[in-house]
Amino acid sequence: MTEDPSGVEEPAGLTFPCRYPVKVMIESGARSAVLDVVARHVESSSTGDIRTRPSRTGRYESITVDVDVQTRHQLEALYADLQCLDAVKMML
Repeated sequence: MTEDPSGVEEPAGLTFPCRYPVKVMIESGARSAVLDVVARHVESSSTGDIRTRPSRTGRYESITVDVDVQTRHQLEALYADLQCLDAVKMML
């Protein structure tokens, strides 16, 4: 465990600030809602930082966005807001 400046212990292996891949499985057609949530929490990503892949049937889509996060709190807030979207089926 390491300690960040706020005195909160962080698990070893994740040092902030860092680049982190956020992966979300969604229903097809909800990409813009996911990207809007990501944009609220981190500075805008370039198009090279966003990768999408449809499911075999086309009903779902995986989106991976590489983001620069400053703190664990910022990352947790991003995941909490993504989880509130009805179209989100799973997050990694």
